[in-house]
Amino acid sequence: MRFLLTITILFSLAVVANGQSFSTEPIRKVTLPLEVRQELSASYEIPDEIKGKVWNRWTSENFTVLSLNDTQAQYLHKHLELVKVWVFSRWGLYDMPFSAECKLICVDDPELYEKMFKINSTQVEIRRQNSGPDSQNDWENKIEESVIFVLINDDPSRTIPLPLTEVCLAEFARNYQQQFPWWAVRGMSLLNGSLDQIRSNFNEFVPVVTQNRNVYFTKGLFNMTKDKYVVLDEAHKHLYDQCAMTLCLMLRKEFGQNLFHKFLNKSSIVSSDDALVDVLGFQGNDDFDRTFRRYMIDLMNDVKNNKTPNSYLQIQEAGLDD
Repeated sequence: MRFLLTITILFSLAVVANGQSFSTEPIRKVTLPLEVRQELSASYEIPDEIKGKVWNRWTSENFTVLSLNDTQAQYLHKHLELVKVWVFSRWGLYDMPFSAECKLICVDDPELYEKMFKINSTQVEIRRQNSGPDSQNDWENKIEESVIFVLINDDPSRTIPLPLTEVCLAEFARNYQQQFPWWAVRGMSLLNGSLDQIRSNFNEFVPVVTQNRNVYFTKGLFNMTKDKYVVLDEAHKHLYDQCAMTLCLMLRKEFGQNLFHKFLNKSSIVSSDDALVDVLGFQGNDDFDRTFRRYMIDLMNDVKNNKTPNSYLQIQEAGLDD
């Protein structure tokens, strides 16, 4: 299976990541760089408030970064390439160079951010070469560039890992010609957040589960695509994210890294429905959903009563948390 890694390789990767020296050019101060002008909303007229602003700009092996905030720029300059390695390695996936440039445009003023890009939250765009109407999977289309519009009005550790995970998984899928299902992209991305973000998401999910409100089970989770997801209202997006997080945590923690990889692999080749039967041994969706529901209830009760240890809510490579 192409998703599978041995513990030896994982430990070797950790050593490389800790000791690796990435070639990153020095930060340059630039006024309204070309990359920013190209991404401005078509209807946006550049006002005086941005014309004089100085951006921190640099490039590295995989990234071009433009940030208005000096402190955050310095952090990203030192750590961004290592965060990329961490995104892959904690899930037991091979680190790999991106096939196309990933641009991060970081603005710390929410009002200015919305004026510039007509959005009010961080957004990822994976821009692909259109390979024609017969293309059935994203990985069939070459990635021309990835752009992350970052509302970086919080610590980089809280604002960068989630959108970067989406780019990493898109690049991984393209390289290995396998499609990551959307539930996995959302769940894995959110579980790459900070511990307080993870706990906050689950704490908000507690009343949904304990009051027996409607949630997404396997059919709703597995049939979702990014195109369907982006047109949902915010409440349904948030509910989907909470369910996807819970599913990924259950699969990874209760079945282990190897079976999680096999499940992703089978989901890519055939379907997640078939993977429930062929990889996990369930009789079908209804059979799995009964177990998933029980897991939701137990996990939310433990979260509510502060019985869930931090180590359970955070993903680490095999050998450290298995």
